[in-house]
Amino acid sequence: SGKCQCKVGVTDLKCDRCSDGYYRFNETACEPCQCNNHSKTCDSLTGTCLHCQENTEGDHCELCKEGFYRSARPAHACHRCQCSTVASTGTCRIQPGETAPRCDKCKTGYTGPNCNQCDNGYYNSDSICVRCECNGNVDPARSPSVCKPDSGECIACLYHTAGFHCEECEDGYVQDPEGTNCTKKEATLGPETREFTTSAPNASKATSFSTAVINSTLSPTTIQTIFPISSSDNSTSAFADVSWTQFNIIILTVIIIVVVLLMGFVGAVYMYREYQNRKLNAPFWTIELKEDNISFSSYHDSIPNADVSGLLEDDGNEVAPNGQLTLTTPMHNYKA
Repeated sequence: SGKCQCKVGVTDLKCDRCSDGYYRFNETACEPCQCNNHSKTCDSLTGTCLHCQENTEGDHCELCKEGFYRSARPAHACHRCQCSTVASTGTCRIQPGETAPRCDKCKTGYTGPNCNQCDNGYYNSDSICVRCECNGNVDPARSPSVCKPDSGECIACLYHTAGFHCEECEDGYVQDPEGTNCTKKEATLGPETREFTTSAPNASKATSFSTAVINSTLSPTTIQTIFPISSSDNSTSAFADVSWTQFNIIILTVIIIVVVLLMGFVGAVYMYREYQNRKLNAPFWTIELKEDNISFSSYHDSIPNADVSGLLEDDGNEVAPNGQLTLTTPMHNYKA
C-alpha cells in the first residue's frame, strides 16, 4: 500500500510527526506527554500540557488552580477549598502529615483550619468577626478571649470598671474628669457613723446598735462599754451617695417652703391694701348742724313784746292777759 509502519507515538504518511499525547519527535520515537492524566495533549515540541482538566494547571497539570486543593499525588483531582474569601485568602492545601486541607492564611480576626472561627479579641456578629470593645480595661494575658465570642460582652474588667464594654465604674468609684480611670469615691460632709455595743447586767448576749453621732457625749453610767468602729471605705462611699440624695431633697424642700411663704406674704399685703381702699372709699351720710342763735331760756320772755300784727288779722285776734295768743274767729281767718 506504500504506507510506512510508524512507531508508537509517531504518525503521518511518512512517520514524521508525533501523535496526540506525544511530543519531541526524533529518529527513534516520540515521548508521551507528562500531564498526570489531566490532559491528553501537549505541545509537540516542548511537551507543555494543553487544556488541563479537573481544576489543574501547570506545565504538566501538576498544580491545582487557586482556591482548589488535592492530596499529595498529582494524579488526583483538585477540589474546591472550604475557605471564605471574607475570612481568608481563599487558598488551601494539605499539610504534610495531615489528611484534611487547611486554609493558607486567615485574615485578621479569624482563625481555624477553615478560617471560620473568631480569633482571640474578636466576637461573631452576623458571621463576621468584630473586634472586642473593652476600652482597654481587659488584660489579654489574663483573659485571652477578651470578650465572649457570641455576644461581645467583655470578660474580667480591670481598674474598677464594669459594664458590657467596661465603660462604667464599679460601685464606690467615680470616673476622673478625663474619663480614663476610675478612682475611689471620697466621702463628703456628713454625719459620722459609729457602732456601739452595750451590755446589760442581766443580759447573756451583747446588743449592738448603730447611730449617727455629731459632737455628742455619752454618759458612762448609761453605756458601760463603748467600741468605736472607724469608718471604712464602703461606709464613706455610702455616705457620699446618701448625702447627695439628702442634699437634693433638702434644697427642694427649702425652695418649696420659701415659695409658699412668699406667696402668703404677697397675698396678705394684697388683702390689707384692698381693705384700706374699701374703708377710705366707702359712702356714708353726714348731718351738718349750724348755729341758729336761738335761746330757749329767753323764749317766753320775748313773747309779750312780740309784734303779732302781721300774723293775724286785726279783727280776729286778741291778746290774752297772760301774754298768749288766742283765736276768736274761725280757722279760715288765719293767715299763713
